[in-house]
Amino acid sequence: MSIWRLLLGLNPKATLWLFILFTAVLPFHAYGAHSCEYVFAQEITTVPRVFFKRLISKTLLENSVQNSQIKAQIAKLAEAVLHENSRTIEKGRAYNKVKMTDFTVADVKLMPGNLVDGYGLFIVKLVNKHDGDIEFEQIRSNGSAAFVDRSFQFRDGISNDPLVRRFKAAYLDENGSVKSMDQGEVFISSLPEQIKLSRVMNQAEREQWVDGTPIKTGPFGARTHFAVNYFKFQKQEPYLIPYSKEQLLAAYRRGDVEINTYDVISHGDLWHGKIDLEFEVVFAGIKAMESLRPHLQESLRQDTLPFK
Repeated sequence: MSIWRLLLGLNPKATLWLFILFTAVLPFHAYGAHSCEYVFAQEITTVPRVFFKRLISKTLLENSVQNSQIKAQIAKLAEAVLHENSRTIEKGRAYNKVKMTDFTVADVKLMPGNLVDGYGLFIVKLVNKHDGDIEFEQIRSNGSAAFVDRSFQFRDGISNDPLVRRFKAAYLDENGSVKSMDQGEVFISSLPEQIKLSRVMNQAEREQWVDGTPIKTGPFGARTHFAVNYFKFQKQEPYLIPYSKEQLLAAYRRGDVEINTYDVISHGDLWHGKIDLEFEVVFAGIKAMESLRPHLQESLRQDTLPFK
């Protein structure tokens, strides 16, 4: 029996309410799903422990079985993370529009000069499955998890309403299978409950936030960049804005914030959390930046000088 024949046999009032339900509520959810194309909505209650592992880079230089095993794991992670982010990388790149899904990983190699614990920087050699052409990309990996290197380089163009990019990280589960997770959700969910947004700014920018004057966009368009908890930029001390993990997660999920992997930075200049990798937090778009203004005003009015 069809659902409409069932409805015809019901009380008229009940039929009317069910008609409203099917014609009004269902399209609303369909629209909501479409509008959230670039917003990852899955809640991560526990970040997989492999994201917190530290890679002792020296092991990759030793001619041992362990070296081969780690390199094989990183190659597997590299292929997954580049394939998962192929569409986003292609959209944000001004050159070489070839899709990452057309390539397989031939080799990975630790970047010389980056012999550090935590997440190493790796060169990935890619071979095109169709014509054999060779390309090179970079990833960051601790041997058990991997991220796109410097994902900020794939940001949307300069505008007052930039598209917020979303990226996926890859990791190995307890069975050695490759899984993926939203990189922003992984980073934010690893933070302590109370954080600070760290930014170096000159007096003109500080007064702009405090006085409530219209926001002037910079060389990156309508974007305001922060580190979490502490980032000494160009040897200058930052202002620290009290914020919370809950607030940042909410802003991220409504599409106001982009979470990017960053350059390899000295540990003395940038705070590192449980995930030993550099990240930036970017409020993207005039609306997102204005939503942040009350938090900046309150802190900057009390702080006439940067953090000491």
